[in-house]
Amino acid sequence: MLGKIGKNTFDKIIYPNLGERRNEVIVPPMNGVDVGVVDLMDGRVLVTKTDPVFIVKEYGLRKAAWFAVHILASDLMTSGISPQYALIDLNLPPSMTDQEFEEMWKGISDSLKEIGVMVIGGHTGRYEGVNYPMLGGFTMLGIGEKKKLANPSKVEVGDQVVVTKGPAIEATALLVNTFPTVFQDELDNDVMKEALDMYWKMSCWKDGLIASNVSVKAMHDATEGGLWNALVEMSEASGKGIEVRKSEIPMPRAVKEVTSLVGIDPYISISEGTMVIITSDGDGVVSSLRKEGIEAGVVGKVVEGDGVEVDGKKIGRPDHDPFWVAFSEIGIKGKSALKS
Repeated sequence: MLGKIGKNTFDKIIYPNLGERRNEVIVPPMNGVDVGVVDLMDGRVLVTKTDPVFIVKEYGLRKAAWFAVHILASDLMTSGISPQYALIDLNLPPSMTDQEFEEMWKGISDSLKEIGVMVIGGHTGRYEGVNYPMLGGFTMLGIGEKKKLANPSKVEVGDQVVVTKGPAIEATALLVNTFPTVFQDELDNDVMKEALDMYWKMSCWKDGLIASNVSVKAMHDATEGGLWNALVEMSEASGKGIEVRKSEIPMPRAVKEVTSLVGIDPYISISEGTMVIITSDGDGVVSSLRKEGIEAGVVGKVVEGDGVEVDGKKIGRPDHDPFWVAFSEIGIKGKSALKS
């Protein structure tokens, strides 16, 4: 199966084999938590996150670089601590020209500058066998007060669950930005524009920054497996149950129409840009987000027990993310892959 490895593989192979265990590592790799955390023993923590350097050349190298930066920044921001430093390993395809490399690198630098992050090291080279979109590895680090660290261990029964933007933000944005000619005759002009502009919503760095200035217990972005998977992972990581009301979850018109056209469930589709926030002050978080133009809603609460219930019905971890199949089919078949 393409995409991230499953929980069973992680639990069986990766987690038991992490090298030398160190006591200052207070958050090791684990499902449902986006970052690793080291206690600096002075009231501060070092927060880290690593992802691939994901560059989709077809979007334009500067535009693609923005997304590569924000994928990582969004994950680190789930800790409640802003990223400040970056390390980047660029394994470039031999076909990339110096001019293309300069365009991409300046796009990365400009995007980092916007969020206050500096590159402090890395590696760059061209190698046979490398191709877009995976061009190496990218690490971000942040240092902040330990008492401000968001972590599932802080979640308590009665806390509220906030969701920003709605489901399938990334699925919608990538489908329409990659295959605009497939959708342009199927969507009204205003919906098409909304779907194209959704590209710039594929970040929840700002969502997390705003929420962390109000009150957060834990945060998680809805990547592969979508919103339902993010909620299940948060339930598992916190050891608490979560109850959600589907009607309270924001649903952008573009998401509803695009996912319907391609026949995928938006709630289990990849959604970089959607932040799930557990907080003791849901109304305060939502109000602050909306003041900054970010749609959000209090969609549920933390309860005794385990697992996730949506409108009283228990949901499990999705066994696949339907986005990848839809993306591949449209790439091969074009409009004939649409369901209506």
